[in-house]
Amino acid sequence: IGLVKNINQFDPWRRWHLFDWLISNFVNYFFNDLTIDFIQTGIFKIRIPGLVWIYHKNSKAINSMDYFGLNYYSHNHLKMKLSLKEPFTLQYPNTDILTDMPYTIYGEGIYRAIQSISVLNIPIMITENGIADASDDRRELYIKRYLYAVSQAIKEGFDIRGYFYWSLMDNFEWAFGYDMKFGLFAVDYKTQRRDLREGAKAFIAIVNNEK
Repeated sequence: IGLVKNINQFDPWRRWHLFDWLISNFVNYFFNDLTIDFIQTGIFKIRIPGLVWIYHKNSKAINSMDYFGLNYYSHNHLKMKLSLKEPFTLQYPNTDILTDMPYTIYGEGIYRAIQSISVLNIPIMITENGIADASDDRRELYIKRYLYAVSQAIKEGFDIRGYFYWSLMDNFEWAFGYDMKFGLFAVDYKTQRRDLREGAKAFIAIVNNEK
């Protein structure tokens, strides 16, 4: 029995800017740390003066799981805005490689995510990790970078029990419909034909431990 959670780091766009740090720290706490803290302590709390004040305690949450399911894709850079309706914007460095979603290829982020949830001292199962890449020109790079980061984490002693690539075949991706091509196998929705993508062969080689 375990919980599956998407982890996504939020980093300051301007590392010298105090407000970018403040908004990044807050969003990280809200998106990631609230869940991790609740599993550790049994306490769930959100306190934003004038907006929300939630405090919930349930000691049964502590040590309640056999594993933690990690979904990980990328991180975001946040830039603070003086607006209550839109307090920040997402920024993408020109040097980063974007996927189709869009988010950036950020292999070291899955290592950071593994490191952050390791405080729970339970086995980790990577339940989702993959790339939307219709042109199939970034899939190999993505797979190699992310699995290299996972392998480094394993070598350093993190208890990772498994890895599931998202996904085996192209899928219905919520609001994006069938536009996002995550599959190791491309699907022709008219004929239902499935074809292995060239970029997916890197995953096969890693699984088979080929040089």
